[in-house]
Amino acid sequence: MRLNTIFRNPGAPGRTFWALAGILVFCMPLPLLADLDKAFDAVHQKDYSTAYELFLEAAETGNAEAQYNLGVLIQTGQGTEKDPARALSWFEKSAAQGWADAQYQLGNMYEFGQAVPQSYQNAAALYMKAAEQGHASAQTNLGVLYANGQGVNQDIVLAYVWSNLAASQGIVEALQNREIVAEEMSPEMLQRVRDISREYFQKYVAPFQSEQSRRLVGQPPEQPPKHQ
Repeated sequence: MRLNTIFRNPGAPGRTFWALAGILVFCMPLPLLADLDKAFDAVHQKDYSTAYELFLEAAETGNAEAQYNLGVLIQTGQGTEKDPARALSWFEKSAAQGWADAQYQLGNMYEFGQAVPQSYQNAAALYMKAAEQGHASAQTNLGVLYANGQGVNQDIVLAYVWSNLAASQGIVEALQNREIVAEEMSPEMLQRVRDISREYFQKYVAPFQSEQSRRLVGQPPEQPPKHQ
């Protein structure tokens, strides 16, 4: 049994509201909120140069959402020169503040060796941080790493559990992975992991469903061929 992770390179900046310990991370001064709104409006209008300048200004104040979205523009070469290493730096700043999208993107970069030495261990640690905030794509990839024993000790129970959480949020690849892992389990083990899944759902999905909403800007990112 060997599963493949998903790779989703961000195609355009997106807005996400994440709750940490019951406090909305998105709380910020109104002038900064207005500037971010202008930045997203600029992206809608495909005025990426203006969006870049607005995100840069907000990112330099330490705003995690702006740092992540600035990294997206730099990584994809929208409104500025494409520079994966510089994008990495902004993703790191955002991820250090707990921004789940940035943690997931950094995990992808470490797993696939983009602008950093390839490291399954670092990828797993970053996916875990995002997965524990309800990030479905991170949960998918974390499940794969547990199934394959990449960066973590192989554990088909956790492979099933994380895949199941992502599947419950509509990730098709996670649903497929969950069924593959389930084939390796006895009926008794399958019942046990379903019980564990319910516990994990209450910790790593349910708390974020009421607080989390996403405003994606532009077209959905294209998905390159799956990592082998």
